[in-house]
Amino acid sequence: MGTTSLRHVAIRLVCAVTILYTALGPARAADPPAAGRTTPRTGTTTPFGSGSLTHRTDGSSSQTRPFGSGSITTERTREGRTITGHTQKFGSGTITRWSDGTVTETRPFGSGSLTTERSRDGRTVTGQTQPFGSGSITRRSDGSSSETSRFGSGTLQRDTPAHK
Repeated sequence: MGTTSLRHVAIRLVCAVTILYTALGPARAADPPAAGRTTPRTGTTTPFGSGSLTHRTDGSSSQTRPFGSGSITTERTREGRTITGHTQKFGSGTITRWSDGTVTETRPFGSGSLTTERSRDGRTVTGQTQPFGSGSITRRSDGSSSETSRFGSGTLQRDTPAHK
């Protein structure tokens, strides 16, 4: 999983987290960059200290913790590569700046949210998140999607890559 895959993952988490932000508070997981994800996967997010911990079926994981008025998310691939994102309030939504140069902005839209992810090389992926059952569903301009639902004291997420 390269940097492109991490970007693809990020947009999914940011969308899901934005929906849950009001209910769970500021220490929530930001989506790692989502562009380029090629395999489906699921993950479980649970409370961990003052933040949260996510484990996924592809062997990747993330940890989010409060930082100032926002949060810090550290993504780890199963190969051990990391990417870090700093999320802060930005207008009526949030902005996450990732260590790979990607910037993800999320803002409220209707009963859900809109997310725009801009990579360092100028590529843009947009996503719309809407409530769906006990969680939310996100559909992106690259054809990928993700679903998030409550699971025990945490959340369960299923990511589906774009069809090729």
